[in-house]
Amino acid sequence: MMDDLASRVERIEKQLLLAETYSVKAFWQALDRAYHTNLQTRDLRCIICEYTDKRSGFQVLTDQCEFGGGELERYQCPRCDCVFGAQKYLDLDESFVDLDYRLLYSRYSESDSSINEIRTFHSLRPQRQGVYLDWGCGGAWSPTISKLREGGWDVWGYEPSADVASAFVVNQRNAVSARFDGIFSNNVIEHFRDPIAQFKDFHSLLKDGGGMAHSSPCYEYRYSFTRFHTLFLLGKSPDVLAERTGFRVIDRVQEGEYINVVFART
Repeated sequence: MMDDLASRVERIEKQLLLAETYSVKAFWQALDRAYHTNLQTRDLRCIICEYTDKRSGFQVLTDQCEFGGGELERYQCPRCDCVFGAQKYLDLDESFVDLDYRLLYSRYSESDSSINEIRTFHSLRPQRQGVYLDWGCGGAWSPTISKLREGGWDVWGYEPSADVASAFVVNQRNAVSARFDGIFSNNVIEHFRDPIAQFKDFHSLLKDGGGMAHSSPCYEYRYSFTRFHTLFLLGKSPDVLAERTGFRVIDRVQEGEYINVVFART
């Protein structure tokens, strides 16, 4: 009896995975066909400096999404150097993107990157009396918040797209009401679809004299095989982003794929 039930559950799980894979592939394939025509004539706008031109005015970079998201066509801005896209993902509304992330994280967990997250936190030169926010801190798989708090740091987390298992982490933006001495993230900045708005939001969350540090290998054109990476801050684009949102870049460290940029609130 139990063996029969287990067999039925396994079969249903396989069918659900197959249906999910089919529907995801079908959606993105249909969208790609529409965008093949759309992108030939529309104006594209850089999400950092707002340089606007036809597709031919940008360097076009292409890849395939390993999560079933079809073709990924991105654009390097000739004015600020950033790479942005895919445009089909930037055009989606927030509710759909949130659903897309939740579907991803229902079956996928990030690897433990707490070593880099903690390193990024310490690049802020934190003070014991300060209050700090780990932005996009990861779901239940991430031990960063607990490790830092065990070390005596007053650190909180915000994670909008994955299940959380900590009283010190929230998943609704309106639940973040304090002002912080510092904000930090690791492998998050490349997910921003509207970095100007996001940095302005960070500015409103930081105390006068506060700062933030965002580490990611995507300050170079790496890990381009996922639709969830919509921003690659190459060249001078971190400085342009900072200047447009009330920050300045005060430090940059690179050791292999670990690249961390520190911003001061002005």
